[in-house]
Amino acid sequence: MKKLTIIIFLGILAFAFANVRSAQAQTGEELVNICTGLADDATYLKDYTVKLSGAAPGEDPPSQKKSLMLRKNTQYRFTICSSRDHPGKGLLKVYSSSKLLASNYVPATGKIFHSVDLKCQKTGPYHLWVEFEDGKEGLAVVILSFVKKL
Repeated sequence: MKKLTIIIFLGILAFAFANVRSAQAQTGEELVNICTGLADDATYLKDYTVKLSGAAPGEDPPSQKKSLMLRKNTQYRFTICSSRDHPGKGLLKVYSSSKLLASNYVPATGKIFHSVDLKCQKTGPYHLWVEFEDGKEGLAVVILSFVKKL
């Protein structure tokens, strides 16, 4: 009887710890608040939440595209924050047509930055691509901020 009581107690304890862990999972809203604070001297404009499953071996990493309009002679900041609850670190790329204009990832060094600035040279549509390092599963928030007029 004593062993059964101990087993039941340990089971309840394990269940309680599992629920505490899931209750502390980061939400998209929490990531927005964290990421907005990292944008420093910039003014918040919009946020994009991206959640992707991991790629199977031999597959291309999943990615998500967001389209946005940017104005000429304006400096923007893209800040990305990845959830601690998922293994993937967010990588962002900003394109105009098919030309890469900015990225928070430097392939030569493997360095990933929290933010990248873009000095917009023409008004028009731009495309934000987000994927996760090594095709891992991930949740991230990208904050678009206004820095200054050029």
